[in-house]
Amino acid sequence: MLRRRKEAISEAIKVTKNLDAFPKLEDDYQETSSARGTITVIVLSVIIVLVTLNIREFFSDKVKYSYEVDFDYESKLKLNVDLTVAMSCNDIGADVMDKSSRDIISSEGINMEDTWFELSPRQQKQFDYISQLYETIRSDFHALHSSLWNSYSKIPSSLGPREVNPSRSPDACRVHGTYELSKIAGNFHIIIGKSVSFMGNHAHMVNLFGNTKANFSHRIDNFSFGENSNLVHNALNYDLKITKSGMNETKIFQLNHIFILMLTEKTSYQYFVSVVSTEVNSIKTYQYSVTEKHRDIDHSKNSHGTPGILFKYDISPLKVKVEKDNMSLLELAILLIGIIGGIFATSKMFNSLYQSIKDFLVSF
Repeated sequence: MLRRRKEAISEAIKVTKNLDAFPKLEDDYQETSSARGTITVIVLSVIIVLVTLNIREFFSDKVKYSYEVDFDYESKLKLNVDLTVAMSCNDIGADVMDKSSRDIISSEGINMEDTWFELSPRQQKQFDYISQLYETIRSDFHALHSSLWNSYSKIPSSLGPREVNPSRSPDACRVHGTYELSKIAGNFHIIIGKSVSFMGNHAHMVNLFGNTKANFSHRIDNFSFGENSNLVHNALNYDLKITKSGMNETKIFQLNHIFILMLTEKTSYQYFVSVVSTEVNSIKTYQYSVTEKHRDIDHSKNSHGTPGILFKYDISPLKVKVEKDNMSLLELAILLIGIIGGIFATSKMFNSLYQSIKDFLVSF
């Protein structure tokens, strides 16, 4: 009796296990659909493209900018100059004056040495190459900030020494060195005559009995503020201005892909410079913008003034901070997971919508 009861219970359990109220499909049964296959291909393609772009962005250098007031107004500011003027050093003077005083700023760090205005063949080739690079950056790529902050180290910073000195006497003066400035507006000028201070006034003494010709053709190899750095682009570096005596009009001609301005010998060159304190990856430096102006001095035409080269600079009260803005590996992983998950969720939603529309149309 007990044995039959156990058999009945076992039979009931077996029937219960085999009971399934839901329809079952065969394990190898698959329903193919060209539309779903197309969606799958599109989804995978979009995922591959977006993942590739984000990984590429992860390995690229990005920068971010922030602005704040520059409270470091008491420190000194270095003005680095290296330019060559087509006149003898005995005939010109180079000085810096700021708005706080009528007297000149000490020029102990400035050297004036006789040289030749014409470059050696190797130096000329180097100058043409660097000038063309700077001109391309100024005209075409000035908006690509993130690339510029990481590319200037590839540009040579000097022309190098002259291989052979010309047999003729020097015809130019190289002015180079560093001025220590206060952070207030001022000017750096090169004009005829040596500078003197007389009763609190600044003047340049000119030899009245001499026959000094004013030729302020000049080449700027370096004009920068702060410590010399490859992190910033100095707008005046490798700029060239040529004056030609005896010309009655202004002309422009092209030499080795460089446009050179030809002006009469009595020409005043003015550069208006706005200096901004800049911190690049915790390295303190300065950058500036410049506006150029030149005019011929002709008193008969009421164009008065003194021939020479004048740099008027003004210090901005703001500071620009430039920092790298690359994401971390964890941020990249979270971003990629979000992209993949979002695309799959969106594709599933579109697939459900497509299937609903298809079933609705088939029902009619």
